[in-house]
Amino acid sequence: MKRFFLCNILCLFALSIIAQTAHVKNVIVMIPDGTSTSLLSAARWYQTYMDSSKSSLNIDPFLTGLVRTNSSDAPIGDSAPTTSCYMTGQPTQTAFVSTYPVKTDHDLVPIDETRAYQPQATLLEYAKRQQEKSTGLVFTCNFPHATPADCAAHTYDRGDAEGIAKQMVYNKVDVVIGGGVSYLKEPEQSFLKENGYNIYLDDVKGLRSCQSAPCWALFEPYAMPYDMERDTTKLPSLAEMTQKAIELLSSNPNGFFMMVEGSKVDWAAHDNDAKAAITDFLAFDQACKVALDFAQKDGNTLVLIAPDHGTSALTVGNAKSNHGYDKLSLKQIMQTVDDYKISIATMTEKMNKVEPTDWPALFKTNFNIDVDEAEVAYLKTAHDYKKSDLPKEQRAQLSLSKMLSQVLYGRTYFGFTTFGHTMENVFLAVYHPKGDVLSGCPTNIEVNQYLCKQMGMTEPLRDLSDELFVDHRKVFADYQYQIDSISPSQYRLTAKYKKNTLVVDSYTSYVTVNKKRYDLSSVVVYMPKNKTLYVPKELYKYLLLK
Repeated sequence: MKRFFLCNILCLFALSIIAQTAHVKNVIVMIPDGTSTSLLSAARWYQTYMDSSKSSLNIDPFLTGLVRTNSSDAPIGDSAPTTSCYMTGQPTQTAFVSTYPVKTDHDLVPIDETRAYQPQATLLEYAKRQQEKSTGLVFTCNFPHATPADCAAHTYDRGDAEGIAKQMVYNKVDVVIGGGVSYLKEPEQSFLKENGYNIYLDDVKGLRSCQSAPCWALFEPYAMPYDMERDTTKLPSLAEMTQKAIELLSSNPNGFFMMVEGSKVDWAAHDNDAKAAITDFLAFDQACKVALDFAQKDGNTLVLIAPDHGTSALTVGNAKSNHGYDKLSLKQIMQTVDDYKISIATMTEKMNKVEPTDWPALFKTNFNIDVDEAEVAYLKTAHDYKKSDLPKEQRAQLSLSKMLSQVLYGRTYFGFTTFGHTMENVFLAVYHPKGDVLSGCPTNIEVNQYLCKQMGMTEPLRDLSDELFVDHRKVFADYQYQIDSISPSQYRLTAKYKKNTLVVDSYTSYVTVNKKRYDLSSVVVYMPKNKTLYVPKELYKYLLLK
């Protein structure tokens, strides 16, 4: 406990020094989700194989070190808690989205039990509310997914897509570009329209013609496809989305805060799909070039690039063919993978639609591979193969996509240690207009502290958390109130005082008093685990309106 209070005192002292130093106007945080450090080598060499004139990645000149990422209670992090820490400075637990963790008997950092489940204010929320900056999110996954959610939502359940989606809408992020059309429901679309947003759904021409924020542009019902499968006539690249977001955000004289995620590097790594992981990372590297070019020209923009964790520990070299790598040419290593024309995820969909007798033709067309009868028989045992005639007890434990990866990459020189996340340090790249870069091997907490410093933050983010997210029992202790469930994932607080009736719904950012609506300074968050509605500290004042 002494260590905990000492950390707070040191943090306050550091912030007092920070307040006296210059800071940047714009901050761009770029996260290639699930990118192991070894993937940089694979992507760099694959790029050279494709174009011998390119020997470096766009991020290479700005690499400054490594980052130690972890959850509050585990050294191997999940996207939700690791990006949460970048955004809030508070390590948290698996599935927690910018929400304070619950104390365990194996915590890696000090935990204040009284704060369990409290939403934690993010850098994006600080930039918008305290500095009146514009804010933006760019990604290729569906927008309520963990990393974008960490910037503008709060929950202990990253799977609560409905609740997260509402929060991200009502948090009034100025520019949102990515995947997930099906998650933007009609009530939220109406709210955005009422607040002057341009909305483009599967409308790349509309996005390209957009001249001003605020703006939401979403593509595909769920996530956007891997870059290697992207229809360039219908879908923008991550680089183009980044360029448009910067264009829309940079008109604010106060500056902007933006997070860009190369979302599906992680998805490919989970599938042990080296080709999809490499090409999606290279698409992310192109987006980094857009941000870095802008920053260097602007002269007042910080760009920080770091994965949230590693996934699959991809290697060039595997246990099935464990010698002689030093004699292989670049062409020998890369050509087989280059022949892979579609992702494992797409191949899995194709295989599930046809009979196994049709599989050899699919393999030949899409991977230039001749599969044998034993491999077909092996793949038929996948536990989720939809046309299988095998009883459940005779099926394998692995999914078809994971078994497919073993067949495909068993023919290459690429290897993987797992289908999951890994305990490793991830790369760090930083551009700062005055050379004040973060280097060495900082923790994810220190990455947040560095960003706070560069944003000129004069008080800890925790102070903002305590302003925006207060236990409803403390706020309405002197008043009559009740909380009711109005849908499976939404709750309503109703409070009364004299002739006034106050109504506020979870995941929204407004309060109604006697049927008149007032905007709030943050979203209201309900946490079912402790049956608490977290509301802005000043909310009770609306009951006293005359």
